[in-house]
Formats: sequence, structure tokens, C-alpha cells
Amino acid sequence: MKFSTLILIFLTVNNLAFADYASYSDSLRLKIETKNYIIVHFHNWTQETKEQRYKMISSNQDPFNIENNYAYIECIDKRTGKSLFKRPSSALTKIQASEDEKFIVCLSNIKIDNPFQFLIYTINGDLIEKRHISSQEAKFSKQELNSFMQNYPSQYEQLRALNRIRKLKNYIYIDFNSLSMPKKLGLAWNQLYQHIAGNHLSDNFSETITNWVYWFYEAGPNIKFIYKKKKLYCIELLDTKMGTMKINVSQNLQ
Repeated sequence: MKFSTLILIFLTVNNLAFADYASYSDSLRLKIETKNYIIVHFHNWTQETKEQRYKMISSNQDPFNIENNYAYIECIDKRTGKSLFKRPSSALTKIQASEDEKFIVCLSNIKIDNPFQFLIYTINGDLIEKRHISSQEAKFSKQELNSFMQNYPSQYEQLRALNRIRKLKNYIYIDFNSLSMPKKLGLAWNQLYQHIAGNHLSDNFSETITNWVYWFYEAGPNIKFIYKKKKLYCIELLDTKMGTMKINVSQNLQ
């Protein structure tokens, strides 16, 4: 990569990214209660789990397996005291259940070693939505995307497998700008960077170099579960400047 390109990337990224003094290295326990359930999340991002987290983030970026010794979410039936489910998860900072107690929305502002900042579980523990959130994405027209797919078919499939591609009206947005991605995508990363734009959900996102992505209003994101024909259609919540954003649910659930 040419020196001038490096300068351009540095200047552009630093409009939205800020330096961290040290890597996030902490643990957190969250607990909420509904009428019938207790829902608990725990993550351990200390040195104790660093090796296992690095193995995950530098390979398949899949924390939802038995090798995960650093984060989980659990739902307990208040009446019986029994665990309905206990599942591996990414690191979360906010959880909320729907009023009908059918779904659990999970948010996170943790970036480091954390491939997903937005999750939806059913009350039975099925993971029905998972998204990585970053402040910038590549924005393509349909014609531009076709050209990218022809030139970089394997990289496109990698991004699709990671659930990093979104279609919105006449444009396609690709979430590519995260740690380890330049190495994984090679020359395709440079091509994606030429199309960089704000996140399709909101222009009010920002992030630090390593630790944090600021995308929802942390004092009170005002999470709403939106249904259409008795099916969960989307989640509404507030961005960092209290603007409303909507995240569609990919699966069409009963």
C-alpha cells in the first residue's frame, strides 16, 4: 500500500476513532427479571480468557460454541428455579426481555475480541439474530457490488458467512472495518475502503481504536419490540444522540 494511502486511511479513521489508554480487561454480570424469568449474562474479558478469545477472533469469529469460556447468557424459570437455557454469547452490556417474555434483546458497546454487539434470543435459547456493529461500512450500488463479487468472490463469501452484508433500498452495505479484517480480506479490504460510508443504521456512531463502539444511547436505549401479524418484525432503539433506529429481524418467526 502506498504511503499516501496510509495517510488517507489514518486521517479518515481518526475522524471517528479515538485512542484507548489500555485494552478492556474486566468482567461484568448483568441480571434482569420479568414476571416469570430471571435472565443473567456474564462475561470475563480478563487475562484469564485472553488466549481463548484470541483463538476465536482470529479464526472463525464464532463465540457460540462449547469452546467459549468467557461469556454466557442464562434464563431461569422463577417458578421451578430450573435453567431453561444457558448459552455461550458475546460480551454484552445491556439485556432486555420483551413484555410478552418471548424474546431477549442483547446490546454491547464492547469492541475488542467481540464479533457481535447485537443479539436476539428466544426465551427458549434460540439465537435468531446476531450482528456486528461498527461506525463505518462500505456502501455499494448493485452494479458496484456485482463488480466486487466478480473480483473477490471468496472474500464476499467470507463476509456473507459472518452476516456482514445488508441491503437497504438501492444500496448494499458491507460491515468490513474491524480488527483482523485487513489480514483476512487482503486486497479486497482496500477495495471496500474506497466505498467507506457511515453505518446504514445511523450517522451517530463512533468508536475507539480498540475497546469500544458507541452506537446506542447507554443511559436508556428505549428498546421496543415491533410486531407485524404477531411476528417479531424489528427492534427499535435510540442511537447515541437519541435518534430512533430500526434493526430488522432476519428470520420470519411465528
